[in-house]
Parts: sequence; structure tokens; C-alpha cells
Amino acid sequence: MIEIYFQSGYQNLIDMAEKASLDSDEVFEAISHPLRIRILKKLAKNRLGFSELKRAVNVESSGALDFHLKKMQSLIETDSDGRYVLNAKGSAALEAIRVIEQHGWQRRSFLLNLLVYILLNIWALAAFYFSAYSLIVFATSTLWIAFYSYWIFIRRRVSLRQK
Repeated sequence: MIEIYFQSGYQNLIDMAEKASLDSDEVFEAISHPLRIRILKKLAKNRLGFSELKRAVNVESSGALDFHLKKMQSLIETDSDGRYVLNAKGSAALEAIRVIEQHGWQRRSFLLNLLVYILLNIWALAAFYFSAYSLIVFATSTLWIAFYSYWIFIRRRVSLRQK
């Protein structure tokens, strides 16, 4: 079920990216800082002028905000009143961020795998009491959890801590 949801969410993401004709390098650069993500989220709610945006995202330095806004030029525009607003690329980038945030399932998946690993080894010890079968179960499940840990933490850079 999660896979189906993820695939449909991913397909929606692809569709939105194609509509907004996103250049992935440009977008990843624009959303590569937590402050820029906060800016996108604030602008999704309403149009804000520079000083309003500065207060909304709690930035003290005007220069820092200006720097980040320049990095986000492809995702935001200014309206006739000089307020910042998301454009189509900005909306697509924000949707991508939301999809990624919703899929903390990788962390939960690892914890579920760890639980199954522990329960499986307890069962093997109880059922086979240190026989060759329990050692085979232990070795196989340990290889699996080692590979899965590598895949989650090293390859996908998932953290167990909530951000």
C-alpha cells in the first residue's frame, strides 16, 4: 500500500515537474537550505513583502535573506506590489518537499526490520536452541540487517532522528 501511494505521489511529482519544466540542478540548489524551504512554505500561504518575509522566517540579517532569495530566483517572483509569490516551479518544488517529508516511512521501515530481526532470532533460539538451524537463521538475518542498514543510512542518508 505504501509503495502504491509512493508511486502515485512520485508520478504526480514527475507530472508537476514536467509542467513547470524544472531543471533539477537548479531546483535542488534552490531548496538545499532549510531557510529556503521555510520561505517556500510561508510564500505558499500568502504573498509577503521583504520585511514581512524577514519577520515570518525569523531572519535577522537582510543580507542573508537577500542572498537566499537570489538563490531562489527560479522558484519565486514579485507581484506588482513588490511582494514575493511562488511561481509554478516554486509550487512544484514545494510539493516535492512535502512528498519527501511525508515519506518518513524509510525510518519506520528500518525500525520494523530491526524488530523482525530481533523476534526472528529469539524464535530461532527458542525453537532450535543453538543448533545449526539457529546459526543459519542468525547469520542470514544478520547479513540482511547489515545490508539494509547500509542501504538506509549510507546510500539513502536516512536519519533515525526526526528533523
